[in-house]
Amino acid sequence: MNTDKILPIDLYHAVSTANLTLESTLKIIHVEVGQDHELLPLEPGTLAVVCRGGKFECKALGKEISIVAGQVFLASVEDVSDISRFSETGFEGIVIYAGSDLLINRQRLMFRTITPDELEESGLYIRLIQSQIERMSDARVKVVESLLRALIFFLQQGGHLADDWDSEVPPFFHDFALLISRYHHYPVYYFAEKLGMTSAELNNKCKSHSGISAAEWISQYVLLEAKDLLIKTRLRPSRIAVMLNFSNYDTFARWFRRHTGELPGNWR
Repeated sequence: MNTDKILPIDLYHAVSTANLTLESTLKIIHVEVGQDHELLPLEPGTLAVVCRGGKFECKALGKEISIVAGQVFLASVEDVSDISRFSETGFEGIVIYAGSDLLINRQRLMFRTITPDELEESGLYIRLIQSQIERMSDARVKVVESLLRALIFFLQQGGHLADDWDSEVPPFFHDFALLISRYHHYPVYYFAEKLGMTSAELNNKCKSHSGISAAEWISQYVLLEAKDLLIKTRLRPSRIAVMLNFSNYDTFARWFRRHTGELPGNWR
């Protein structure tokens, strides 16, 4: 199974980023009508766009993307090219860039419509983030991290995977993956109940569309998360075990070695 095609981002991990320079890793741009901003090139990271008026147009993953007022667009910076000039498209809204040091996971290309209430709520997140930046300290960097993760996750909710427009992957896989990204290492019945089906039904759906069982699907997802945390953070394996909902480090270590042939500490 090509899990890279199906699995979305997970933004729940609180990763320490000592010595982070927010000036280069976080940009929040309020764009008024007629204004232009040169966004590209940017270092690897996450791009979020909230459109209040006009259009935001770019090319992403080889496709022409256009969102209009009342829509949100999220993508990995590496997937985006050829952003149209705002003065030509009449774009008005908010553009947020977060470097990969601040948000460690790769953002899937997605879009959705945002309601007026959600627009107001996202504005609250942004104002809170900016208030912390204005009084920056080592402690406030961690607050900014948490608020930014919450904002991006909030913008993701109910989104459509733009790179799966032509895909035959059923929508329930997206819901399943989002649940795994939140609860991680739980048994199949736990996710089946949240999806409103039996364990057998979930297994049948997974095998029908991916060729592997629901349990294997969960393991592959959690394994990607474990490897990502081991590579990109300095968190102790015992802490990662807790974050991924293993009962203890020994259980996590045995599970990880069964899937990779190595212990977490050695694999890092």
